[in-house]
Amino acid sequence: MEPLDFAVYYLVGTLVTTYLVSFAYKNVKFVLKHKVAQKREEAISREISAKLADKKYAKKDKDDKVLWKVSEVAEFESTTFSIFYNNSLFLVLLLVTSFMVFKNVTPLFNYLLSMGVSAGILALFSTGTK
Repeated sequence: MEPLDFAVYYLVGTLVTTYLVSFAYKNVKFVLKHKVAQKREEAISREISAKLADKKYAKKDKDDKVLWKVSEVAEFESTTFSIFYNNSLFLVLLLVTSFMVFKNVTPLFNYLLSMGVSAGILALFSTGTK
């Protein structure tokens, strides 16, 4: 498949896939952020309390610092895991669909179907709540 001859198909396939994968990133990140925040809150609270033990801070200021740090850590960890998880799953789905499921289809439809189905399944899996 020549890139210039099939540029429109590549563009459409890439745009659809990009939208669906970014949708999956956001969904997985949203679900994970809350879980990570719950797991990290106690440890971060102890760390912040130890750092601010000798300084005079109001309880509200300490709580605000803890919440800010928990949110920052949860944001980073959920983003990192979401990218890793979604990219890994997308790659596996793409390989399975392109080399096993649609192996007897013409190259153009193999590309379009493999990318679309892989990204669609990824987006579908990301809407789960567990």
